[in-house]
Amino acid sequence: MERALSGILLAGGASTRMGTDKALLAVGGLALATRVARLLAEACDEVIVASGDGERLGWLGLLQVADSVPSAGPLAGIVAGLERARHPLAAVVAIDMPFASPALLRLLAARWGGEDAVVPVTGRGPEPLHAVYATAAAPALRRRLAGPDRSLRGALAALRVRTVGRDEWAAVDPDGAFAVNLNRPEDLTASACPPRRPDPRGRGPRQP
Repeated sequence: MERALSGILLAGGASTRMGTDKALLAVGGLALATRVARLLAEACDEVIVASGDGERLGWLGLLQVADSVPSAGPLAGIVAGLERARHPLAAVVAIDMPFASPALLRLLAARWGGEDAVVPVTGRGPEPLHAVYATAAAPALRRRLAGPDRSLRGALAALRVRTVGRDEWAAVDPDGAFAVNLNRPEDLTASACPPRRPDPRGRGPRQP
């Protein structure tokens, strides 16, 4: 069953390891922000940009929201997006995932059975920055922002989460390209074109 989805583009990071604003990096002839926003739009009826300050990515022409708590990491962007989303489910994708998969996002939404989140799992573990969240989870996630642990993985541990393993997601993304992320300048070389056989374990764990 195909469900209506809001989309949340997480673009508020400091890009410290990259050394420049990831939103402006050219990947496949497009600014990374444009590329990922378009991929989200393939699966979602609306795309909300969680841009940190709620202003810096106005050139995208999309609704922007400021992080719920400044400089509090991706959790603050997710909360801000969920609170503005108009659908019960929202697909969340980080701006540094150039091969985000609309088909996988739709699959995750179809697997939803009332949980707070539906998260794909690769060899390196859960991928909470390419996942589907229930907007009803926003209050619980906001409460996490008031505590000492604002990590996304910590927040997910306190939620009802359905995980989707390779045996399910490989049907729509057999190479696992959705999990590739750009953290450092050297990652850009590999992003010039979609990898044929990327190893989602090869980039090392995220640090949400």
